[in-house]
Amino acid sequence: MLTNPNSIGAKFLVGWYGLFQAVHILFNARYLLRPGAPPFPPPAEGWLPQTVHLLNGMATSDLINAILALVFVYGYFARAKWHLWLGTLTLTVSMYAAMVFTYGTIAMGAWSGNLLGYLWTYIPFIPVVLLFILVSVWAAQGRSEVKSAVTRQGAG
Repeated sequence: MLTNPNSIGAKFLVGWYGLFQAVHILFNARYLLRPGAPPFPPPAEGWLPQTVHLLNGMATSDLINAILALVFVYGYFARAKWHLWLGTLTLTVSMYAAMVFTYGTIAMGAWSGNLLGYLWTYIPFIPVVLLFILVSVWAAQGRSEVKSAVTRQGAG
């Protein structure tokens, strides 16, 4: 069952997140080392300079988050005590970045005429969304276990 952090499905999702973020590191680093037009289909009028600056900032944040995500994946498989809080952080940043990127590129009109190109990039992100939900459940379960232990200690 996926709600068990030690299940095969959970391990697959965490491993997928690591692979996804490793590829993300390569793409973001390549883009940031050779700045220019973003590597996404542009809106009809092209990329405006202020949009390029915003996407550069997002790529930098994404790069840092992707590195931390790999640390989370390592911590998960090494059973480090800190892996859950780091996973919660990196997955939250990943979700936030995806929402901001999606909203921004739709609002700029970049999806017009490029719908399939943009939708195709979201297919590998689906397991990340599932992992975000699972890690949220795991974190909530961990908090209620801590509360139960504190309550038992206080009751004694």
